[in-house]
Amino acid sequence: MRSHWDVGQSVGVGVGVGVGVLVGWWAWRKYNSYFPDFPTEWEEVGEVSRLVIYPLKSGKGITVDQADATEYGLADGCVKDRSLLVVTEDKCRFITGRQVPKLPTVALAFNGATVTLSAPNTTALTLDLEKVIESGNIKDSVVFSQDVKGYDCGDEVADWLTDVLGRKEDPRVKEEGAGPHVKEGGGAHVKEESPHVKGKGGRRFRLLYNANLTTFREANKPTFYQFKQYKPSDRVVYADACAYMLLTEASVHDLNKRLESPVTLDWFRPNIIVKGTRPYDEDDWAFVKIGDVVLRRLKPCDRCIFTTIDPVKGVKTPDQEPLATLKRYRAPTEPPAVAKAWASSPMFGSHLGIDHCGTVRVGRKVFVARASSNYKWKY
Repeated sequence: MRSHWDVGQSVGVGVGVGVGVLVGWWAWRKYNSYFPDFPTEWEEVGEVSRLVIYPLKSGKGITVDQADATEYGLADGCVKDRSLLVVTEDKCRFITGRQVPKLPTVALAFNGATVTLSAPNTTALTLDLEKVIESGNIKDSVVFSQDVKGYDCGDEVADWLTDVLGRKEDPRVKEEGAGPHVKEGGGAHVKEESPHVKGKGGRRFRLLYNANLTTFREANKPTFYQFKQYKPSDRVVYADACAYMLLTEASVHDLNKRLESPVTLDWFRPNIIVKGTRPYDEDDWAFVKIGDVVLRRLKPCDRCIFTTIDPVKGVKTPDQEPLATLKRYRAPTEPPAVAKAWASSPMFGSHLGIDHCGTVRVGRKVFVARASSNYKWKY
């Protein structure tokens, strides 16, 4: 015969198990109601016309015919998206083209782990990434309030970058994350009133290489609005916001019809370009399927002053185009929180996370599941 204690213990265990099951069920239900349902039907909308990897944050892109779609972005061997970062030498604060317009003219060419850096009217410099890792000189930095690490690429590269980025007389350079700035979505709109001087006799720059140091940085999720499409698995290395940015040729073509001076896709730095669609059709793509790769829309891409930098000349447009025109017809009107936060940040393209990794190729058909077909996929 069991004692009263045995009976009480059994009841307690039973209640505990029941509560545990209930809590687990509640968590499962909340998780599945919070994150979007996975599509079961797909609509063909076009095909991939171009793939671009930006190994240097804010640097010139490398066009490829195919690439691995990883959790951190596009990669092709040692060529990995946003895996190198320019920082200030003194405080190791990251720098982008928003403060140094010449940075988008810096190109990287890869031959295995050997990298050649070049820029207009400059002698090229070769860098061995394996030796950079062997040096073991690891530095800490911060990208939009998130800690990152990188291997310092050495003094020779630092001298080269300082010379290239500081050659034109421009007495001001603003450090990202330092001083007045407003974070809107994943980007930053930086006021250009810093007293910091760049180039010889002033601010010096260094180059950091991630290798596999920064692996757990989550995608930069806006705080002013709950975009429910984000998942804890969404990762980035040095990118501003997320692992992927998609844009259609038709959207750029429609914008150019409104501009006095047309711009190219390079002004907007997309990773995946799609052709054969209607203008701005990407606004309604909750999921994008390319072969076995499945991408998930996190939010629209809110645009900042970076779009006013000519990627060939490395200078800002005096009339603030094409941003000024985008503001006139691509500013969000709803939801109210988004409309308020992005009143000066027009939407152009889509920021994406990834659900299924694989290989993407130019010429592959693009299939989508539309946000308008499922209320859970709308933001």
